[in-house]
Amino acid sequence: MNYLHRRLLVFCLCIALFFSSCGTSAAESARQEGVLSGQNAEEMQETPLSAGDAAALPQMQIISSHNGIIFSGMVGNQNGCYEVLDRPVGDGNILYTDYATKSRIYLSSRITGDHTDESDPSWLKSTVGGCYFSLTPEYLILFKLNTPAFADRETEMQQGYIARYDLDGSNRQVLTKIAPNETIADGCIASDAENLYYLNYFVQEDGSSSPRSLTRLNLTTGEKSEICQFSQDARHFIVGTYQDKIVLKNILNPITITEDLSGEELVNAFKQQVHEIVLLSTDGQQQPLCQWRQGSRSEMYLDNTMYYWDAEQPGLYKYDLGSGSAVCLYSGAVTDENGNAYTNLALSADAFDHHILLTAIPDSADAGKAARFAFDLEKNTFQALTLCRNEHDVHILQEGLDDFLVQAGVKEYAVPDLAPDGQEITTTMLLPNVFLMLKSDYWNNIPNYVAINDDVL
Repeated sequence: MNYLHRRLLVFCLCIALFFSSCGTSAAESARQEGVLSGQNAEEMQETPLSAGDAAALPQMQIISSHNGIIFSGMVGNQNGCYEVLDRPVGDGNILYTDYATKSRIYLSSRITGDHTDESDPSWLKSTVGGCYFSLTPEYLILFKLNTPAFADRETEMQQGYIARYDLDGSNRQVLTKIAPNETIADGCIASDAENLYYLNYFVQEDGSSSPRSLTRLNLTTGEKSEICQFSQDARHFIVGTYQDKIVLKNILNPITITEDLSGEELVNAFKQQVHEIVLLSTDGQQQPLCQWRQGSRSEMYLDNTMYYWDAEQPGLYKYDLGSGSAVCLYSGAVTDENGNAYTNLALSADAFDHHILLTAIPDSADAGKAARFAFDLEKNTFQALTLCRNEHDVHILQEGLDDFLVQAGVKEYAVPDLAPDGQEITTTMLLPNVFLMLKSDYWNNIPNYVAINDDVL
């Protein structure tokens, strides 16, 4: 990746983080019945499958965070969640928070010990490059990434791999090694229960990169195959699924990016980007659905559906990925508990308990502050989210059967470290400050927090 593209990427990441969702994007508003940006849905869509036909297909699911793999430092199911404890010396451990016992523990059968050797299933010899998760009903998948910038002198600590664990941390199997110059692309990880699907590319010695490829990795054998490559004229991300297909976002650049563009010109080029959504089959076939321009739409994907906020015709829409039709669920400004009205909303990529999460940005400096909302998909109503603990907004991390695991700030923990001269020292690091709370309490802004017994710190 050259210097120019790094500049654009940094700018794009700042925008994405500001809205707390890599799924936050842009676009032209829906016309009339909600068909997007001049596309004729009837001409472009295949005949929808019957319920029986659809059930017979291997269903595709997103198994990482919907915000993408680099946001998957924590994953969970209704019983608990997994996360990585990093240490400054470069190793780490897999931790598990059990909702039933309300405890955070090492993912290990060992009750005692320091959990820092290969006999402990929770121990990670290296977390250099970053460790991220995906989760199936049967397996915990660990993506240990590498450092392509140091590909020519990669060490064992930098080596990347994809590994499969049983849910209790046992029976670890390295499915594949990641090449020194290989990178797992931003975006989600998908699975059809038998295979993983992800995008990857290779960084060349001159800093350029190969085209992004859709890669299939078998969860049993570790067999890996490239399905197809994508044009380098656009950036590509896995963002969702539809039945047995992957939902792929392509971000196109109508303005050619050159080295001599000023900062202002780069910003303008960013605003002119076009977002395109296609259905991607596991044989590499692409079916275009719709497109829009940067800044006019923010979207997320849930249950074979795209939900989006239209900034030009303020409202929340539900877009069926099979039929290509859109329905308006809510029209007009959204009002907080103080009467402030918002028409500029960004959707989170993740949804919980049949609720979509949104961040509202004031239209001007005197129009109030940023606010958080949830949209109830069963009632079609907005609810302001106002929970705050010790001056930190309370955010949902994971969802259990009856509870949410929520975060309010971070807490410090002390770990052994080595000074440059080899002297043993103690370093302070951070983990999310987490609690359990009933779902109903969260939605009604009732601050009933249940402490987690932390057996790690």
